[in-house]
Amino acid sequence: MIEKIQKVFFLLVTAIALNGITLACSIQSPSTSSNPGKAENVYKQGLEKAKKGEFQGALENFNEAVQLNPEYAEAYNNRGNTYFALGQQQEAIQDYTQALKLNPELARAYYNRGYAYYRLDQMAEAIKDYNRSLELNPDYLPAYGNRAIVRSQLGDEQGAIEDYTQVIKLQPDLPQVYYNRGAARSRLGDKQEAIEDLQKAAQLFSQQDNKIGYQKTQEFLSKLKK
Repeated sequence: MIEKIQKVFFLLVTAIALNGITLACSIQSPSTSSNPGKAENVYKQGLEKAKKGEFQGALENFNEAVQLNPEYAEAYNNRGNTYFALGQQQEAIQDYTQALKLNPELARAYYNRGYAYYRLDQMAEAIKDYNRSLELNPDYLPAYGNRAIVRSQLGDEQGAIEDYTQVIKLQPDLPQVYYNRGAARSRLGDKQEAIEDLQKAAQLFSQQDNKIGYQKTQEFLSKLKK
């Protein structure tokens, strides 16, 4: 039962982190484009369609944007996000890689590619990209959250705890993260600290009116206190 509960909340943390993989901000098309205004307009149309879940239409817009401007890093990045949303992980990785060739400082593209690698069960590659993302942006919460998940799955519970702690410093109102840190601490045998994290998770779940999360956390607490 405990393993089942832990799996549920790992997925919840992943869902939170996915907010970082969707739709980067709209930026101007690079001046190297022969028609930067049109490329940017088409790109913005793709963003709006993707926000509405119209991924096939968004893909067509992003395709046009990169045809108009083959050096448009953000267009490749968001086309990668669209491929990801369509379940085409390899195509997403190719676009993230192209975005990074054009702009090696694009932290979110490293994060996005890392998450795609994670979904393909390529954990070592995922860790590398999360690391690079955090080197470029030390406050990038999604990268800490998903790196914690990978570290935990690789058996590095202490590393996972450190990453969850960073997430909490950046956003202290995420009950799923307290739950996951408590679960990691319980696996290391740190029972008291695990209980404290789970109690905090239960408090936040209750405040946020998440009855399922609160119930699952209370079940885990009951097992730890026996």
